[in-house]
Amino acid sequence: MKPFFTVIFIGLICVSFIVPAEDDWGFFGHRRINRLAVFTLPEEMLPLYKSNIDFLTEHAVDPDKRRYAFRLEAPRHFLDMDRYANVCLSRDFNEAFLSFAEIEFVTNEADTIKIHSIDSSWCNHLPDASLTDGNQIWDFPKSSLKRIFSRFVLPQYYDSDYKIPVDSLLPLLTDEHTGVKSVRLVDHFTEHGIVPYIIEQQYYRLVKAFKNQDKDAIINISADLGHYIADAHVPLHACSNYNGQKTDQYGIHAFWESRIPELFADKDYDYLVGKATYIRDVREFAWQTIHESGALADTVLSIEAELKATYPKEQQMCFDQRLGQSVWIQCQDFAFAYQEAMNGMVERRMRQAIHSIGSLWYSAWVEAGSPDINFSNNFKAVWKVDSTVIKYDQIKAAGGKGYGRPHD
Repeated sequence: MKPFFTVIFIGLICVSFIVPAEDDWGFFGHRRINRLAVFTLPEEMLPLYKSNIDFLTEHAVDPDKRRYAFRLEAPRHFLDMDRYANVCLSRDFNEAFLSFAEIEFVTNEADTIKIHSIDSSWCNHLPDASLTDGNQIWDFPKSSLKRIFSRFVLPQYYDSDYKIPVDSLLPLLTDEHTGVKSVRLVDHFTEHGIVPYIIEQQYYRLVKAFKNQDKDAIINISADLGHYIADAHVPLHACSNYNGQKTDQYGIHAFWESRIPELFADKDYDYLVGKATYIRDVREFAWQTIHESGALADTVLSIEAELKATYPKEQQMCFDQRLGQSVWIQCQDFAFAYQEAMNGMVERRMRQAIHSIGSLWYSAWVEAGSPDINFSNNFKAVWKVDSTVIKYDQIKAAGGKGYGRPHD
């Protein structure tokens, strides 16, 4: 075989065996993190959580499976911090959505009027928000605007067409806007991620489940909440260059959060993270976590770029066994060198994720009044069947990629 065709042949083989990126921390990482979080809990919570430790381990990956079938799941796993470097971003979901959502009014003459609030409106304590159609600016009471959005706009978020009753939004217009025949929502917000908002939402769902002493809901929500908290600890979940696609570092996502933990977490990492602590302000905690991740993103990218430029190229990628398959993936020595160059960042973020999950589980229990969750020794929870999770295997078997960003 001629050398040129030999290279092409080998290249085709390699491409066919290149392993795709696992979702987020990888199934391995998410399962391990949720499992170990159980051991941070106080004695009063351990009977329930230890009895369901296998459930919490296995269902730690449900949100990743869910996003293969549900279009609104993917944004729940990240937030592009760099997207908001120079603009206001409210920590209240409704206000943030209002800042970046756009309402399109189509007139009887087929003209389109695009209305949106100016983002800085939600970073002050004034009673009015500023609306604009691109030509003029007018003020509108924030309380009324939030009420209209909550009642008529946000429910349409789950409708792929974002169709909204015309009459419901006419109060947003001025006298100069007349003859509207249809309205639709254009979402410019959730595409950049909403993970801190989801952590807060899921946390209060867990508080409610504890108050109701609903064993199944407690464990099901805890599994999901653990996933989102873990994702918020990943630096590449906090920047728009999430897979190195902007800097010719494609594949770094799985390298950092799947390959390295799978190689080194079992034999090298210290999982003694201490006991869970009470988190008084969950919103602040979620935002602090994603800010810390965002601050680390450039380091994750720059260290890998520097290492690739100096490390022998023929020793960077190898065939290796992964998940029972022979795959073309980062060599173990190269992965070790990357981990060392980051000075243990992956281990630190994994440890912090474990402690954070336990702390939010514990805090939800305390906020609910520390109810008795003994359940008369009947501790086993039942999975609240999610059809979108069930569809995961079907979609994967059919070769589908589902919804979400193209790193998986």
